[in-house]
Amino acid sequence: MNKETVRFALFAEVFAALAHPKRLEMIHYLGEGQRNAGELAELTGLSKANLSQHLSILKARGLVRCDKRGTFCHYRLTSPKVLETCEIVRQLILGQMDLTTTYRRQLAKVLPLRKQSP
Repeated sequence: MNKETVRFALFAEVFAALAHPKRLEMIHYLGEGQRNAGELAELTGLSKANLSQHLSILKARGLVRCDKRGTFCHYRLTSPKVLETCEIVRQLILGQMDLTTTYRRQLAKVLPLRKQSP
């Protein structure tokens, strides 16, 4: 594998980790501050087992970190850039929605073609 292939494979792994709504929700809550597994489970409505699977994916991709405090593990984002990335994607989606809305408005103003009478 050449360096470019490896680089793009790493990008794909991070985007795959971000490609699940519940993981994005977890990132949102961790962006507000550290949380333990119980808090995250309650906020997201996930079972602790399911939450653990999602956290493992986020940790493996270097997006989330666990800080042990006694018997509890407190999760936090590894970098504010994780939230910045999500914000950039949100802005992209909003821009696409604006374009779609603009196109729909323009299309609504277009009169249908009429067949000419013979």
